[in-house]
Amino acid sequence: MWNGLKISEVFFEEYGLPMLENDFSAYKDDIACGLAGQTSEAFGYDDYISRDHDYAPGFCLWLPEKLKKEIGDDLQKAYEALPVQEFILNHRSDVGMAEQSPVMTGARRHRVGVHSIEEFYYEHTGMTHAPVTTEDWLATPQMHIAEAVNGKVFRDPSGEFTAIRNVWKGFYPEDIKKKKVAADLAMAGKTGQFNYVRSVKRGDIGAAYYCSAEFIYKISAALFLLSGRYMPYYKWRFRAMKELTTLSDFVGPLIKLSQMSEGESASKIGLIEEISGLVIKELVNRGWSSGYSDYLLDNAKLVMKTIDDTEIASWNIFVGED
Repeated sequence: MWNGLKISEVFFEEYGLPMLENDFSAYKDDIACGLAGQTSEAFGYDDYISRDHDYAPGFCLWLPEKLKKEIGDDLQKAYEALPVQEFILNHRSDVGMAEQSPVMTGARRHRVGVHSIEEFYYEHTGMTHAPVTTEDWLATPQMHIAEAVNGKVFRDPSGEFTAIRNVWKGFYPEDIKKKKVAADLAMAGKTGQFNYVRSVKRGDIGAAYYCSAEFIYKISAALFLLSGRYMPYYKWRFRAMKELTTLSDFVGPLIKLSQMSEGESASKIGLIEEISGLVIKELVNRGWSSGYSDYLLDNAKLVMKTIDDTEIASWNIFVGED
């Protein structure tokens, strides 16, 4: 059975592209087409559960803001007139659905259809252009950049949409990546190795829970950074982590930690230290730390010392955390 990304691409090839060629031939080379953004389909993670709401064949049409003002309304009307049900019937065995989801909240129109290039990137990154400065790179959390570069571009004759996308996909410059890793690991050390233990001793179970959850979050963020991949939003983090080609040894321990209760605090403390040790070993292997200490905050400070840009290296260690 096809997933949503495959459905989107075939729907575009069979109906979207002919629509552009027949009705918008003068503009078709200025329009990029594909699927990217907030949907589970764009990450390739949709399944039968995803099909209970806002699920139907669809794709995105990205064009310059100036052109959208000129033809955007007509293009959207033509897009909405595409024969979705006919496509589903023609490919029923492949799409695994008899009709589009009966529950359509209205959010789908915001995610597929016609959008300006500037609008798409501004929504996901807060910028209409590719990142240039250090501040540009640090302004947007990983999970939002992940939505800007996921999915697939089916067609982009002008290359305008893809040019911006490729800069973001190229990932953080090395010094910025190190800064973010240091910030995330420093906070992981504070929450997991230090304050979790103190919260348990106080009998503050609520605080202990939050410390454990924050530790998992910050370690996960660091793992994605070390793997050269943007971390998606909470729903898909463990799913995406299983796809990492390196650092896969972390997935099992992190999942186990997420399932443990505060009634197992002694075991949780041991597992937190085990995970921290694995991270430190990875930093040592990369030459980012000497590993003299088993405390993540100490190792984060050593990572800071490997940053070449003197301005970035001078910042507070927590600047840039996810």
